[in-house]
Amino acid sequence: MLDWKSFFLAYLRSRSRVFTYIFSLGFLVLLFQFLFASLGTYFLYFFLLSSFVTFLFLAWDIFAEAQVYRQEVLYTERDPKSPLECALVEKLEERESELYQKKSEAQSKLTDLLDYYTLWVHQIKTPIAASRLLVAEVSDREVKQQLEQEIFKIDSYTNLVLQYLRLESFHDDLVFEKVQVEDPVKEVVRKYALFFIQKGLALNLHDLDKIIVTDKKWLLVVIEQILSNSLKYTKEGGLEIYMEGQELCIKDTGIGIKNSDVLRVFERGFSGYNGRLTQQSSGLGLYLSKKISEELGHQIRIESEVGKGTTVRIKFSNRNLMIE
Repeated sequence: MLDWKSFFLAYLRSRSRVFTYIFSLGFLVLLFQFLFASLGTYFLYFFLLSSFVTFLFLAWDIFAEAQVYRQEVLYTERDPKSPLECALVEKLEERESELYQKKSEAQSKLTDLLDYYTLWVHQIKTPIAASRLLVAEVSDREVKQQLEQEIFKIDSYTNLVLQYLRLESFHDDLVFEKVQVEDPVKEVVRKYALFFIQKGLALNLHDLDKIIVTDKKWLLVVIEQILSNSLKYTKEGGLEIYMEGQELCIKDTGIGIKNSDVLRVFERGFSGYNGRLTQQSSGLGLYLSKKISEELGHQIRIESEVGKGTTVRIKFSNRNLMIE
């Protein structure tokens, strides 16, 4: 965007000596007109003619500089003329080249690091799958359920890391479509059914017959992280999931969140009082939910009261998209 105010201020500073010369010359002409009154008419004509020529010169100079400024701002095209400009442009281009090289090196290191962790996450899936097969052979029902629960947690944390890594290429596989809210909710609930059974928690699903426009795969990640958090901090009572207007509400009867933590729960790495108390928080789940929701064009907020529970609200925007 062209900032003409900044341009004119910079122009006046760059031409300060020229303006000083012009004003000095005008002052001298007026002084000579005063000292030599008999020749005043000639000095007046000279002053007016000089002023007119000066005006034309300044108009042409401003227009030429404005074109150079426009080319630089809009197209990054530089055409240095003075020795100082040439020296500055040369240093600027050297600096830009250094920054580009450093940025490329940093991006290359980041890509290598992401590739390494992505490979690690995929490789660790193999021993997790093998552990499930081994647990299936355990005869003691109680021990078997506990092992299945711990393996599920390991798998969930692994998926959390994978989704976090995929944020770097979030838009590469983004697909918006019409989604029945009930479908992703029930899919996540089925995945966590074991925890509801083991904890003896009630589940109330209602008013979910609403169609929204979103990316189903990423919405599943958001709902899963919120549901996982609710189950983690709810020991009795249960969960209620429903639509209220354009908002998907996930309400629990858990321990609640302190007021001082509510505004920070979406920060990366923030575990809060509850996380430190139970040693079960990575500080990534809600951050990931917030980040994905923003990328999808949704809004997410939390209402909570200590000792009574928490309600997470995901507000879906009305998208005017042509989807067949």
